[in-house]
Amino acid sequence: MPLPPKLQTAVNALLTQPGATERELRRAVLERTRSAAAQIPEALREFVEKIADRPWTVSDQDFARLRAAGYSEDELYEVTLAAAIGAGLQRFDAGLRALEEDR
Repeated sequence: MPLPPKLQTAVNALLTQPGATERELRRAVLERTRSAAAQIPEALREFVEKIADRPWTVSDQDFARLRAAGYSEDELYEVTLAAAIGAGLQRFDAGLRALEEDR
């Protein structure tokens, strides 16, 4: 089932516009949190998994570790946004499947 138009517009903007990170990285992070299929850099893996599975555990130490690994604030913002949108889409997709199964 297609996404609502405004949500699709937001996803398209995230994945197609230039940014501090490569478009491919943003797409991989979004797909990783949406379906666990994409591979992302090892340095980001734990952080992205936290956002996808247990966002309440993300802390200042996570950001400090990634900044020490060479990621800029802008890169971390984009990765966080991609991970959060991917996780949200995973839940959205699950909700739509549940509605379809109920019919």
